[in-house]
Amino acid sequence: MKRLVIDNIGPVKHVELNLKRINVIIGPQSVGKSCVLKIACFCAWAEKRIQLEQGKNGFDDFDYIEENLMEFHKLEGFVEKGKGARFEYKTDHIRFVCDFDSRTFDYSWTAGHWKYKRSRISYIPAERNIVAVVPNWLDVKIGFTNIRSFISDWDMARKMYNAKKQLQILDLGVKYYYDQQTGKDVIALPTGQPIDLSNASSGLQSVIPMWTYLDFLFNSQYSEKVASDLATESENEDVLNHIYDNKFKKGLKKLMDGGGQAYIGKIGMGKRPFVSEEAYRECKQLVDAYTKTQSSDIYLEEPEQNLFPLTQMELVYELLEHAGVHGDSLFVTTHSPYILYALNNCMLGGLVERRIPKENEAMRKRAKSWISPKEVSVWEMRDGELSSGIDEKYFTIQDEDGLIRSNYFDRIMKLVMTDFSN
Repeated sequence: MKRLVIDNIGPVKHVELNLKRINVIIGPQSVGKSCVLKIACFCAWAEKRIQLEQGKNGFDDFDYIEENLMEFHKLEGFVEKGKGARFEYKTDHIRFVCDFDSRTFDYSWTAGHWKYKRSRISYIPAERNIVAVVPNWLDVKIGFTNIRSFISDWDMARKMYNAKKQLQILDLGVKYYYDQQTGKDVIALPTGQPIDLSNASSGLQSVIPMWTYLDFLFNSQYSEKVASDLATESENEDVLNHIYDNKFKKGLKKLMDGGGQAYIGKIGMGKRPFVSEEAYRECKQLVDAYTKTQSSDIYLEEPEQNLFPLTQMELVYELLEHAGVHGDSLFVTTHSPYILYALNNCMLGGLVERRIPKENEAMRKRAKSWISPKEVSVWEMRDGELSSGIDEKYFTIQDEDGLIRSNYFDRIMKLVMTDFSN
């Protein structure tokens, strides 16, 4: 379980979130949804850096924190001195508190310190269609921000596809590929006719960069070639050194002083002494967990952009199906109730799956997208805080079964129909 508390940052007054594998915040614009998403992404990244380096290192310098949070996620001007701006993050592995008034960042390990598994932290911004609508986007001067990071990720991901290996884009009947000779992004229409991505509809210009990169996260990044390109041997050796020094080296002196004999094991670029063969094997397992990507933590802004409601729902089904393969986590902000409709369908499927009669097997058409509501948190934000919704303890809009009940959707529709009736 992950827990995030944010106070007085930008439009966010106070939120307390129990984060699960799938997290969704809905609400109108400018209430703080993206602010929460960006801080959650930073916290996951900070946890990863501290784990890999086994210490605060760069986080000792508050300027480093501001650079990687305020500048990278474009939150400059969101903190007012003396107003109690802070956030707290706790997982099974670590707890840390960042206080902007005192300019301090303090952390401590929790019980599951050494059970950490490396994930790839990915932020997909609402501005993702920049790669489709801006000519020569690689040459555009953008600072060290999440947009620049996504551009770099997109440039890597799109090269996984070519005319012989095209990517199906949801149920839209089109495929995407990268033409290496021309350096252009190409859409293959159902007729086979190719068109340039820059000439496509706004919906395709929004969904193709998003889905292409998501497909990389769900599939391509785990291939041996890509994995070896992403991590260098020297970087992995640094991680090994941190793990060895902080967990396995300390007991050696006591062993030697007592006349014991160390076990010598080959690991990394050389051999090292361990107190036992079991310790050596444990170290190898930890190094694998810390150096090989096990899953992805995906932070996604407004996936519904420029998409027809039925396509929005199809996107949710595909997201949940693919995210279930490696146990990826998703944190989504949205304005669209259709995203919630689809998510609710998948949670209900997860609840009733075992009770579906054999003669109704056709109901299982989207079963790969079904998910237990216990893995999902859904919130509504209003005026910088979470709406009390249904569950006042956790401020979710889910009921005791984890479902979003019809009264929530009815409230939204009632606002529309009241105007119609008037």
